[in-house]
Amino acid sequence: MMAIVGLFLLIQVAGMVIMNLVTMLDWFANIDWLLPIGLRPRVRWGLPGFFFVWLFSLLLQVIVMFALKLAPIMSSDVYQSVRQLGIISISNLIFILVIPLLLGPGWRQGCQRLGLVGPELARQVGLGVRVAFLISPWVYMVNMMAKKIFEETPHEVMKMLDRGHGLDKVQGHGVENFSVTMSLAFVGAVILAPMAEEILFRGILLGGLIRKTRSKPASQRQIPVQLANIITSLFFASLHGTAWPAPIGIFVLSLAIGKVYIMTGRLWPCVVAHSVFNFTGVLGMGATALSKNTDVVAWILGMISF
Repeated sequence: MMAIVGLFLLIQVAGMVIMNLVTMLDWFANIDWLLPIGLRPRVRWGLPGFFFVWLFSLLLQVIVMFALKLAPIMSSDVYQSVRQLGIISISNLIFILVIPLLLGPGWRQGCQRLGLVGPELARQVGLGVRVAFLISPWVYMVNMMAKKIFEETPHEVMKMLDRGHGLDKVQGHGVENFSVTMSLAFVGAVILAPMAEEILFRGILLGGLIRKTRSKPASQRQIPVQLANIITSLFFASLHGTAWPAPIGIFVLSLAIGKVYIMTGRLWPCVVAHSVFNFTGVLGMGATALSKNTDVVAWILGMISF
């Protein structure tokens, strides 16, 4: 397990180095690779719609929590981490399926309004990967400096992985609990959470704030649009406030993803960039949980673990 996690981390680090070098070369060659991809999405909801959707997502989590508690196996402390990850994952899945329907009419038209369609889908995915590799080292650097200043609060996923690894050692389950927790963490944090959060924060909140600037002439929109990105990023970072000081680095990440949304008008690059970043974070947390007895390795991995 540790070897697999280490291999993926090595690939991620290599991607970060390569993308930063390529971007520097593009900058010197005056190549603008962050070009508009298609038409701007057309979400009709404003700020009231954002808060309505946010409350809806919280209500979903409460409903799913009570539903899972009805299953006898889910009431056991052994499955506490599985239950918590299940609540978040199922809630996000329902959210992803329902919100485009409400934006429609129809799920496809709702996705079009959010920017979750082409054209040039392959290019959008590639752009998202490039942005993630480009910004990640800078986010980790900010996170590392923040940890030097502030007392760290472990991320909830890190607590779950620690709990699963501890149960493996105490109860002799091999890697059963840890593997299940790690798998659910990947599904929840790498696939479902990025899509749900990008729909909410970039598709609805940032889109709503940008629409507020349309009454201004084009020459006067630059500052209000950037301010909209900052406000959105503050909201986004506050969502991760339980894992302080991670929100400081996440704020930087959100600014970069918001810039991508502003330039392209498409949500897929944002979702992919968010997913790739979370993928590295979950790998780092998993490796940290597995390497508790190796202080140096645990410290290095802890620097990139949110």
